[in-house]
Amino acid sequence: MKTNKDKLINSLRQAMAGIKKHFASSPAIVLDGASTTPSAVTAIFQAAIDAIDGATVAEKAFHDAVAAQNKAIASARATLAALAKLVKSQLGSSAAILGDFGIPVPTRQVPTQATKAAAVEREATRKARSTAGKRQKAKVTGESPAAASPTTQPAEPAPAAAPAPATTSKPA
Repeated sequence: MKTNKDKLINSLRQAMAGIKKHFASSPAIVLDGASTTPSAVTAIFQAAIDAIDGATVAEKAFHDAVAAQNKAIASARATLAALAKLVKSQLGSSAAILGDFGIPVPTRQVPTQATKAAAVEREATRKARSTAGKRQKAKVTGESPAAASPTTQPAEPAPAAAPAPATTSKPA
């Protein structure tokens, strides 16, 4: 039950107790300019409490019924799947036999032109980039060209070193 319903029920019960305590001997009370009896006000409050309790019970029964329904559906689907396996293994998968049991015949979905065009484009991109699959990549060893050259701008080439003067070696 929601908190606001709990608070309302408590307020109604306290109001009924207050009416019984303070207005029990009064023949009539005036609410919003209308004369009524304390027992009529108490009856209105009790009817509201009974309605809230009845709705709560009905809501719980509904949720219990939905839970039972979901459990039954899950059980039926599992049994239907097992039946389909049995039929396919013992009687075959022909459309006529599967149709007798209400089992849908699996059909291959024909790709659309857009799907075919996308596949051709992917394959062309793959060839153009020389991409390979996981196993082909595993066979490639060595340093890749990207790793061999730094990604930053190369520094100015160093000037060539002056040739060393020729020295003659004296025999010892």
